[in-house]
Amino acid sequence: MELELRQETVRGWESVCRATLEQEETAEMIVPDACPDIWQVLDGEARLLLQRKEPQDGKGEFSGLLKTTILYQPEGEQGLRAMEVTLPFSASPELTQLTRRSMLHVIPRVLSVDVHLLNPRKVLVRVGYCLDIEGFEPQARSLTSLVEEPERYGIRQKTGELRSFQTVYAQEKAFTYQDTVVLPAGRPDAVELLRTRAQCTCTEARVIGSKLVFKGEAMLQLLCRGEDGALFTGEFHLPYSQIMDAGEDSEEGMCSMDLLFTDVKCTPVEEDRRSFQVELAVQAQAVLRREVTVPILTDLYSTAYEVQPEEVTCPVLHLLGQGEEQESVREVVGTQGLPGNLLDVQARLGRTGQSQEGEDQMLTQEVELVVLYDTEEGLASARQKVVVQHRLSGQSGGKAVFSTELLREPTAAPAGEGVEVSFPLAFRWMVLEKEEAPVIGRVTLGEKRELGARQPSVILRAVHPGEDLWTVAKAYLTTDSDIMEASGLTSGEIFPGQMLLIPRKSS
Repeated sequence: MELELRQETVRGWESVCRATLEQEETAEMIVPDACPDIWQVLDGEARLLLQRKEPQDGKGEFSGLLKTTILYQPEGEQGLRAMEVTLPFSASPELTQLTRRSMLHVIPRVLSVDVHLLNPRKVLVRVGYCLDIEGFEPQARSLTSLVEEPERYGIRQKTGELRSFQTVYAQEKAFTYQDTVVLPAGRPDAVELLRTRAQCTCTEARVIGSKLVFKGEAMLQLLCRGEDGALFTGEFHLPYSQIMDAGEDSEEGMCSMDLLFTDVKCTPVEEDRRSFQVELAVQAQAVLRREVTVPILTDLYSTAYEVQPEEVTCPVLHLLGQGEEQESVREVVGTQGLPGNLLDVQARLGRTGQSQEGEDQMLTQEVELVVLYDTEEGLASARQKVVVQHRLSGQSGGKAVFSTELLREPTAAPAGEGVEVSFPLAFRWMVLEKEEAPVIGRVTLGEKRELGARQPSVILRAVHPGEDLWTVAKAYLTTDSDIMEASGLTSGEIFPGQMLLIPRKSS
């Protein structure tokens, strides 16, 4: 028969899948009638707006928009013009571990934007992008902590603790931000808004009771053309503060927060060349983790019956290390000839990666540097891709989970026939190790054990290396208290070579 076991229920969330989906979208764009012909394409930048992410049984469904801004120099005119191309995208990757009750967290990245001039009135736009996908599933796992009524069957049991760095809650919240921003006094009036850049960061997140309070800011950068045709930028920092549900067991946990845009709108206020109406739609994705300790039954035997324990495995995560460090990057972007005035500089984060190098892990972040500048012949642009590396020394035992953030907008200065671009990049990381820990799942009680007539009732023997009192008692199907009493021990500490009197149980 099976013994009745006491169970401890551990509730939380489990990461059931991780995947990176890479795709490319292509479209031809006719220059609108109101815009002049294109003489030269200077830059193309895309913003990925993820508007739908739904888990299905065995797959995920994603869709959204790639809003691409093309900066170009018009034919027969001075200055810079802009036009926007919207490329819809959708994907349904196979993710076999997903179910309809899963929660999807996604980090979208634009990897490349290529704009080819087919003729002065038509361009070919190609945008490469990826979605870093992680699926979470609510889990309730039962672990054996004790045998009920152990004295009835002569059960001796050994208990311990199972420690796991567990995802205790995964949650998301959509929120919007609306405001009117005004160009600072030192900036001229804006004849045309050429390009809008937006970035949202979380500077603080903490659990209070069952709520997660998080705050940060959205950074908005506008590239504008003034009345004299000169370009200038306006930068705005828009603070936000939000609250979302954090579950019941998330206090003192670590929060990982990823923010993505589902919509970004910035439109000039009518008859006002200095004011802009801003509307941002943001999806906040939070993962709360902490170390969870659960009492478990680690070993047992019976002094009176045959018993057969059956083991099952339980996935356990260990946090090997965590941190945040900064890499200061300086790179020279080559230009055609000597650059004049620097009009705009950007650092666009792309693909991430990691590799093992001996006892270390190497984290990498691709960055595309783009510089817009003046020359004697007119406007020009230059771009260059670099890979920023960050070494985790002595972290070879697990898998790194990391994110990067541009801590400030890049700065640039002429450097010979090129432009030196510098910026700080933060790496936030934790190293997790996963193992399958054996635990007792069920115990079958067998026949009653009888002591043979020829077996001695007391045994004298020395303690072997590596043995403790539990091991000796289990080997002879007796109890540690009986051994201590027979051997005159005052504590349960024993050492190799020590002689013990071991009484055998008669039934």
